[in-house]
Amino acid sequence: MSALRWRIVKSPPHSVISSPPLPVTIHRPLLFKSSKVFQPLNLSSILGNITSMADSNFRGSGLGQSECDEDGGKVETVSPNYVEIIAIRHGETEWNSDGRIQGHLDVDLNDVGRQQAVAVAERLSREPKISAVYSSDLKRAFETAEIIAKSCGVSEVTKDPDLRERHLGDLQGVVYREIAKIKPEAHRAFVSNRKDQEIPGGGESFNQVYERCTSALQRIAQKHKGERVVVVSHGGTIRALHRKASPHGRSVGKVLNTSVNVFHISDKDEWSIESWGDVSHLDRTGFLDSGFGGDKNSENLGGNKRRWCALFCFRASSFGQSEYVENGGDSNTRCPNYAEIVVIRHGETDWNSARRIQGQMDVDLNETGRKQALAVADRLSREPKIFAVYSSDLKRALYTAEKIAKSCGVVEVTKDPDLRERHLGDLQGLVFHEAAKINPEAHKAFGGGESYNQLYNRCTLALQRIAQKHIGERVVVVSHGATIEALHRKGSPDLQSEGKVKNTSVDVFHVSEKDEWTIKSWGDVSHLNRVGFLDSGFEGDGKSG
Repeated sequence: MSALRWRIVKSPPHSVISSPPLPVTIHRPLLFKSSKVFQPLNLSSILGNITSMADSNFRGSGLGQSECDEDGGKVETVSPNYVEIIAIRHGETEWNSDGRIQGHLDVDLNDVGRQQAVAVAERLSREPKISAVYSSDLKRAFETAEIIAKSCGVSEVTKDPDLRERHLGDLQGVVYREIAKIKPEAHRAFVSNRKDQEIPGGGESFNQVYERCTSALQRIAQKHKGERVVVVSHGGTIRALHRKASPHGRSVGKVLNTSVNVFHISDKDEWSIESWGDVSHLDRTGFLDSGFGGDKNSENLGGNKRRWCALFCFRASSFGQSEYVENGGDSNTRCPNYAEIVVIRHGETDWNSARRIQGQMDVDLNETGRKQALAVADRLSREPKIFAVYSSDLKRALYTAEKIAKSCGVVEVTKDPDLRERHLGDLQGLVFHEAAKINPEAHKAFGGGESYNQLYNRCTLALQRIAQKHIGERVVVVSHGATIEALHRKGSPDLQSEGKVKNTSVDVFHVSEKDEWTIKSWGDVSHLNRVGFLDSGFEGDGKSG
């Protein structure tokens, strides 16, 4: 599995669509941002409930092979050739909330951070078995790790000082927005592009924290081949681990409090990133991240923010602003400057499962695909209001869209042929691994149907038309793998990426009234994880196999 790369970027407006860059694909989970405070909680009672759930509930995941336990549930095993390491950032602290740089200073979790830790612990307790829990020895990480260990039935947390945050020298204890003024020399070292630049006051260089934390993860990996372990650490440290697994990738941006980041490390020390930045456990419980990770790319979410108490049902969204509504309803004030377009790939077909190239051939969903459509529809029905649903006119997309529309109270699905999959010419109907042998000429051209430029122009213009009709609203677009990849290229023209667009994955775009595109989240299939489905199959584009 190749390493994944992620970043939110904006593309400039284009009055004329010229030849786009070469196509790429990506697989990423949801990233989310906001902040709020909840009432103090009784940790012992909550953890007791979580522990009992961990003993009885179904554990579902995409790991390795499945076996049946005594109760008929599934227990997943990891391949003996690698370890699965779930790297989690600690919960929120008051210094996170204030935008104050922590580094090696030992700051406790606040109430929100403890509730975030309970939320991620409850999530992990319903996933496949955790064999061990490791943690930085700093209190904010160790308390998070202890809550996870208790909920997952792990008797002891192993402390490792090499999992600590980067030591930030004279910057520690200073509010980030003031460091350039108060500590100018340390600030210059901090923002330097030199990887060997140490920070005055005993601070580490990036190279030093990189060597320290990657060596720690390698030691853990060698002890746990064929197992699944949790490592609780810090923002700057986890970013360094990402750099090890994806050395040529771009910055991953902010590492959110209690975000789940999954690495596979093979017995040959080959690293891959299986998922990144998943905070779906916070979305479901109503918590969202705040705070500051202590590295130079985390400051954008620092500082004091308006906070709410959970007196009513709160619906969280990256769109606009959310308000509390009694009786569990939701009300969103619209942002008048952009449309939020929730782009979803259709559910699975038998041709997906058989890796047969579909293109514009009209194939129905299979039973798994219909269940996936219901799962994503149920998920969207519990999120802020959907004003319209658009779809490709191919049956596999239209069926998915109709289920979403019905669940979200949208009367009609608008069909748009410009949202179709790429036409793949003579390759359509062939099994992908046989295409080069059966039709070598079409395989070299990848289809003889549409060029990538034709696909790009067709689908990006379609999304532009939809956006201009729905400024200030949230709409759903159901389409296909290669089409969604082309939309990603429009929203992120300079980003190199790789991976598969999964069946019913949720990808969120903001398209402004000035035609500025931003990718707000990518590749979220948390609705499938919760119900036990995971993607399979093949969309029929060259990167999805």
